[in-house]
Amino acid sequence: MLFAVCLFFVGKANAQWAVFDPANLAQGIVNTTKQIVQTSSTASNMINNFKETVKIYEQGVRHV
Repeated sequence: MLFAVCLFFVGKANAQWAVFDPANLAQGIVNTTKQIVQTSSTASNMINNFKETVKIYEQGVRHV
């Protein structure tokens, strides 16, 4: 009963503003850029390794 009475005195709830952290956003952009560069470098290395593997394979086929 006391709880029901207390509910009448409760005020209305308000939403909070969204928090925007420019430093965190900038750091996220920097990190994403670094990851893209690293991924591009890894892909380039894989392509070069594959080309080298093809070259070795073709040399082996010629000698057989």
